[in-house]
Amino acid sequence: MDFLDMKNAQKEAVSMLVNSYHRDRLSHAYIFEGEAGGMKFDTALFFAALLLCESEDKRPCGVCSACRRIDRTTHPNVHIVRPTREQILKESIKELQSDFSKTSLEDGPKIYIIEKADTLNPQASNALLKFLEEPEGEMYAVLLVEDEQNLLPTIRSRSQVVPFHPPAKAVIEKKLLGEGFDAPLAKLAARMYPTVTEARDFLEDENTMVVVDAVSDLYEALAKDESPLIAFRREADSLLSSRESAAILLDVFIHYQKDLIYGKIENRNQIAFVDRIDTIEALAERFSLSGLLDVLERMLTFRMRFRSFVNVRLAFDNIMLALGRGLEHGE
Repeated sequence: MDFLDMKNAQKEAVSMLVNSYHRDRLSHAYIFEGEAGGMKFDTALFFAALLLCESEDKRPCGVCSACRRIDRTTHPNVHIVRPTREQILKESIKELQSDFSKTSLEDGPKIYIIEKADTLNPQASNALLKFLEEPEGEMYAVLLVEDEQNLLPTIRSRSQVVPFHPPAKAVIEKKLLGEGFDAPLAKLAARMYPTVTEARDFLEDENTMVVVDAVSDLYEALAKDESPLIAFRREADSLLSSRESAAILLDVFIHYQKDLIYGKIENRNQIAFVDRIDTIEALAERFSLSGLLDVLERMLTFRMRFRSFVNVRLAFDNIMLALGRGLEHGE
């Protein structure tokens, strides 16, 4: 567990749990609600470590036997329930109850974490409800969901909701940099995706560099007075083979266009494509700010209506023509 990253990403959630622990006001059931990738599972492990840590000075310490076993998900007092065939079944809740009734568990609190708890089927939900109504000793439930409304009202009424927010872009970027990704790509991925997981998947995709290079090379060609439409058909036309790749291509275009605007208003700190700074600043000088904003607005409108566009290629062609017109009328 990287406690520091988690604390920075979810300060409110962590503070709520830590304060409740120190004031001896813990709830026996928590609902961690938020988008996938918001470090809900990491925070659930942090909560378990807070309760089971063997250190007297700093809880959780992250280095004692209990913390290390929680990190490896091998601590016998921490039970993790995951969906089976896209649902959590009654049998999984019964197994949980059986495991926690055994005397072989270590001393101390018992914590069960239910991932994707909003996939509990009706029978599993009712079994869990009975478990929540009759907690034995120091037993704590942590239900991980994207939307608490998908849980039974009776489960919600017996639980405390802890909201999770998408991590800040700076947190995502720092995490990616720490994993060894290239700085400009890390900044771009952090801009494009709301979670570390999605950003990492983007960077690890073998087609990512093809898309990024195609967009960068098109703007390089534009700086050399080549027609953006001709450059697009040479550099990026092949990337329209599927709607998925076309959508990613459009997203990268949007963020390069934003970099031109940052270059125009001399806000270098926001530029992701720092390795293309000379091209960005050269183009920014030749476009008017209104021209740059007009092209960006066209791109964003296309993105919003992307699924309804029948002819994606024609839509891209129109954006390239707008880029060319903006350069012709720039300052």
